[in-house]
Amino acid sequence: MKTLFEILIVCLLLCSCSSADDVRSNEFCLVDNPVTDLPWLKAEIEEREKNVTVLSKYEYIIQSTNNQQAIIIFGNCNPLANSVFQVYNCEGENIGLIGDENFTFEDISSGKIIWKTDDFACEF
Repeated sequence: MKTLFEILIVCLLLCSCSSADDVRSNEFCLVDNPVTDLPWLKAEIEEREKNVTVLSKYEYIIQSTNNQQAIIIFGNCNPLANSVFQVYNCEGENIGLIGDENFTFEDISSGKIIWKTDDFACEF
């Protein structure tokens, strides 16, 4: 009986402790909303919305993770273009490209679109 009680106590302790991942499960890049709360990303989006072109309807931004690192991917789904997908960290530093030795297309498919134009032309 004592062993069962000890197991129950250990289980309760393990379940009641929360890790940093649990506490921040609704956050990305340590902010609630990266589109509005990351100054560099907010400025980039404002610039894109201010300078609309005929190709803007193909642009989008994804939040994802790669090896437990938060990443932001600038994508383009123009069917007539051979696009390069830039990858940024939470500080706004360009850290690579989708398809290089560090980032794969899985990073896109497992991500979430956090911004796209109002007249977004692509379906996923």
